[in-house]
Amino acid sequence: MRILLTRPINDSHRIERQLGQSKIIVYVEPLMHIESLNVLKINALNYQALVFTSANGVMVYCKEIQKCALPVYVVGESTRQAALEAGLNPVISAGADVKKLSATIISKLSPSNGPLLYLTGKHVAGNLAKDLEDADFQVDHQKIYTAVAAQQFSNNTKSLLKQKLIDYIPFYSPRSARIFKQLIEAEGIRDLLSTASALCISDAVKKEILLLGWKNILTAKEPTQDSIFELINIKL
Repeated sequence: MRILLTRPINDSHRIERQLGQSKIIVYVEPLMHIESLNVLKINALNYQALVFTSANGVMVYCKEIQKCALPVYVVGESTRQAALEAGLNPVISAGADVKKLSATIISKLSPSNGPLLYLTGKHVAGNLAKDLEDADFQVDHQKIYTAVAAQQFSNNTKSLLKQKLIDYIPFYSPRSARIFKQLIEAEGIRDLLSTASALCISDAVKKEILLLGWKNILTAKEPTQDSIFELINIKL
């Protein structure tokens, strides 16, 4: 089984390590790379908790902002793992659902104990900040990184596609799926996906890559990484 991972490099390598014990050939072709934005001097001690919805947010926070002992609320297994690997503690996860994260924060924290520091990328899905503000929390939403789209496939990936050596390609977001489609069409290699299957985290992702000539398009039952790989009987 041969899988092409398209997440940013750190995310892809994290997945690659998780797949390391299985008999799977893994290739990495990041469709986006992460760049820190001009992060203002943020004193995290002015907040009662940190909130992250991506592993990249955790990575940039640890690089650009002095870490402190605050509770960390996250969504997504990869975000939880990144926070734990970075030594953040305690880490409270609400699975893969932003709505559940909002409900968890509202149930465990009080607006009277201070503002929340919500650190994200430039492109944000969901309405977490608004949901928390509607519950009377003060939310300082700082966009600390941007995910820059790849302009072309690497020569190695083009060669793999031309030789039809890829079995599965997981997609985690509508934006990454759109970038993949744009690169496929720019290269004029739509007809090279007839032996590859797309693994989509949601129907919204699936809609972005229809009509690319896939062997199959599979959609996860839940919007989680575990659910994506369960589509091909892999347990992470």
